[in-house]
Amino acid sequence: MERCNDVKRRFNECNVSNLLGITIDHVEEGLARGRMTVAKKHTNVFGGIHGGILFAFADQVGGACGNSLEYKALLVESVARFKKTAREGEVIYAEARLVHSRRQKDTIEITVTNGREEVLALLKMTSFIVDNAPKAP
Repeated sequence: MERCNDVKRRFNECNVSNLLGITIDHVEEGLARGRMTVAKKHTNVFGGIHGGILFAFADQVGGACGNSLEYKALLVESVARFKKTAREGEVIYAEARLVHSRRQKDTIEITVTNGREEVLALLKMTSFIVDNAPKAP
C-alpha cells in the first residue's frame, strides 16, 4: 500500500499533472483512477477537448496504474479510440486497469468518461517493464 501511495503522490506532483490539471485520485496494484477539468487551454478549434490532451490525461492515469507494481513500466505502444468530446468546464474521469502482465510487457486498458458516465475514449497501452520484471508463470 505504501508503494501505491508513493505512486499516487509522485504522479500528482509530476510536471504533466501540474501542467494539465490532472489529479490521480486512487492507486492500488493494477488499478488507477484520475480526473481532470477541461479548461479553455485544453480545447481544439471546434471547442472540444483536443485529442492530444485527452490522450495525455489517459496516459498519465495509465502510467500510475503501470507503475503501481514492484517494477517500472514505460509506455511503448498505444491505441486510442475517441468516441465523444468534452467541453470547457466538464470534469472527465479515467480508470486504468492492468489486464495482462507477462515477462517484460504489461497491457493496460483505460476508459475515459464524462460526469454522465458516457465513454469519451478507450485506450489500450503496452508498457515495457524495465526492472525487477516478474517471472512468467
